[in-house]
Parts: sequence; C-alpha cells; structure tokens
Amino acid sequence: MKKVENIYLSSHFASLEEAQKTLSRDAFFLFDIHQVLFHCKGIAPFIRAFLKIQHKPLTFMQGVKALFSPHTWKALHTHYSKGNRVTEAYLNTAYPLQPLHGQLLDFSNNIYTPNKAMYQLLKVLNKEHALYLLSNIGSATLSRLKQEYPDYFELMTHAENTINSNQSEPHSLWKPQHTAYHKALRTLHASHAPHLAIFVDDKPMNCKAAQEAGMNAIRFICAHQFEQDLALVLGKAIGKTCI
Repeated sequence: MKKVENIYLSSHFASLEEAQKTLSRDAFFLFDIHQVLFHCKGIAPFIRAFLKIQHKPLTFMQGVKALFSPHTWKALHTHYSKGNRVTEAYLNTAYPLQPLHGQLLDFSNNIYTPNKAMYQLLKVLNKEHALYLLSNIGSATLSRLKQEYPDYFELMTHAENTINSNQSEPHSLWKPQHTAYHKALRTLHASHAPHLAIFVDDKPMNCKAAQEAGMNAIRFICAHQFEQDLALVLGKAIGKTCI
C-alpha cells in the first residue's frame, strides 16, 4: 500500500479506497490536546511563575527545594521519558507542596489557548462521528481547560481522557506506549474494532504507535492540512469549516 504523507492507515485495510468505504460511515476519533486542539506556549509561563513567587519566601523556598531535589529530577525524568510534558510533570511533582502547586497552576493559565480552526472543524465532525480524547495531559490542566472552554469540550462525545489522566498513579500509561492505545480502545469498548479509530496527534512517533496498535492515524501539522488529509481518509469533504 502506497504511504500517504501524514496518514497512517491501519493494516486492516489494503488500500486507501478500501478504508474510505468503512471510515466514512463508522469512524470515531481520538484527539491529542497539546498542539492539536489547543496551542501550547511551552514552559516559559512556568519560569515566569517561579520568578513571581520570589516575594513569598516560604513558597519560593518550597519551589527551590522541589526543583533541585534528586527526587524531583527523578520524577521529571520518569514522567518525560514516558511521553509526558515537563510542565505537567513539574505540576504533579509540586502537588504535595501547597501552596506552591496552587501558585504555579494559577500562573500557568495562559499556557494553553484553543485552536479556533479545530473548534470549527469539530463542530462539523461531531454531527456524524464520535469524538474522544487521547492525551498525556495532566488531570489538573484538563480540568481547568474544561472550566475555561466548556463549549469546546461539549463537542466531545465523552470529554474524559481515554488513558490515565491522574499522573500521580504508579501505573499510568503514556503515548507512545502501545498499552496506552489498547487502554483507550477498552475504555470505549472498541477493542474488537481498532481499525475504526482515527487518532490525531502532532508527533509522528505517536501516530506510528497508534498504527501499530491497529488504529488509523493522521499527523497534525495545522487545521488546514488536517482537513485535507481527513478528506482523503474519509473519501469526502468535511464541509465548510471557516478554516
């Protein structure tokens, strides 16, 4: 089967044309959040947050202690090696150190901004297809995003993360672990039909892992590119999405 750039077809299908016949009717979607549904400004807001708490000696010293302790770096390395964001890992590492965690959480509110073009596209997609989340995002951040952008998450068939969102759990699963994708399918009672899933993520390694788990995947670069590639996978235009 000829490979189409940014499209990772399940091995269940022998060709793109065969996939189109099935996916145009029966596909469901699993979306990453970071740099797909939401733009992310990275770790800079956390650095600014850390600097702003200098005038609060107790909180600042908690931050210094947390940041430079061997336990913190081991936890950060463990989280990050499993596919987690450093920002999320630090938030969860700082969680026991209140009010440090609260201060960082407050200052991190501007890390994520919604991808408005994707919002418009999801408004069209959810009329014919089920939409779910499959993200390494932390539970605290996800909860806050739901509160700040309820209209966005109301477009989801089910707005809970399909893999572990509580990153303090000892057996959390992370993309690109194959078990993370299998967990998502079990959560959706779709283990028998991974070929009906279309996973959307900005990282090639995550898309490749989804394909190896039996799913289809589309690598996300921008909303316009995604809409074009999605039209290829479904064999039809999605409709006017104001992109």
